[in-house]
Amino acid sequence: MKKIIRALLNKFGYDFAKVNTFGATKSGKIFEVKVGNYSISIPGNNEQISLYKYSPDANSQMARLAELIFNKYQNSSMIDIGANVGDTIAVVRSKTNIPIIAIEGDDFSFSFLKKNVTQFKDVYILNQFLGEEKNEIKATVEKEGWNNTIIPSSDGTKLIAFKTLDEVIVESNLQPQEIKLLKIDTEGFDTIILRGCNKTIQKSKPVIYFEYNGDNMKAIEENGLNTILNLKNFGYNQIQIFDCINNLIIATTLSDTNTLTQIHKYVFTKNTMIPYYDICIFHENDNDLADYFIQMENQKNK
Repeated sequence: MKKIIRALLNKFGYDFAKVNTFGATKSGKIFEVKVGNYSISIPGNNEQISLYKYSPDANSQMARLAELIFNKYQNSSMIDIGANVGDTIAVVRSKTNIPIIAIEGDDFSFSFLKKNVTQFKDVYILNQFLGEEKNEIKATVEKEGWNNTIIPSSDGTKLIAFKTLDEVIVESNLQPQEIKLLKIDTEGFDTIILRGCNKTIQKSKPVIYFEYNGDNMKAIEENGLNTILNLKNFGYNQIQIFDCINNLIIATTLSDTNTLTQIHKYVFTKNTMIPYYDICIFHENDNDLADYFIQMENQKNK
């Protein structure tokens, strides 16, 4: 029926337009949102409400990836950095029971994360901002309480304390099963955080899945290309780059520096059609997982 009505409207120059459910003034309102097979509470200022309303399969590639990894490594675990309100956890747990360590720095988002994960077993949560080193910086914070974007500034009104993932694992006395999936989504800080994960990466050799957001990285003067290319020194090989709606753009290797440089330059260019990438990088020990994952994602789009 919707298609018929839309076709009639189109003849007269009209169409339906999606309206965002979330908004900055709605932080006091709580929505129950279906994410994967679960219902989670999300504050009204969080864009995830509209994301899962209009794209119910959003982030489902993370669940497929986690399932592949857990099938291969039965004693493995996942770290979710930038866990927000726990939506990725709900998506992943809809496919697999991999244990998860979830880390979120924003206090408001963390309060919802704490509530939402009570329905899951083997999920450990931490309220902490992560970075390249342990320090405190002055910063301004945009999209606070739903999609924290931290911009270091000497005029900043916030003093934010950072630790590295390596430090947090030791200080929190975490004894995780072998970490085989490292997911990062931190609005431009992703490659900065990666540089604070060297011990974890060297020890566990996880599949690394992170966001590459050119606009946010430019705002904090972060050039992440060398961090990506340097992963080759840790034995990483295959790299897969997805657009912002999870379609595979290219699969190549870290040795293909010319292609990766062009991909990097594109997302740092103003007014591009793809505002950010999701990047997945596999250690050479997991070339089989890289191949399986590509096959699965290509099959999904047929």
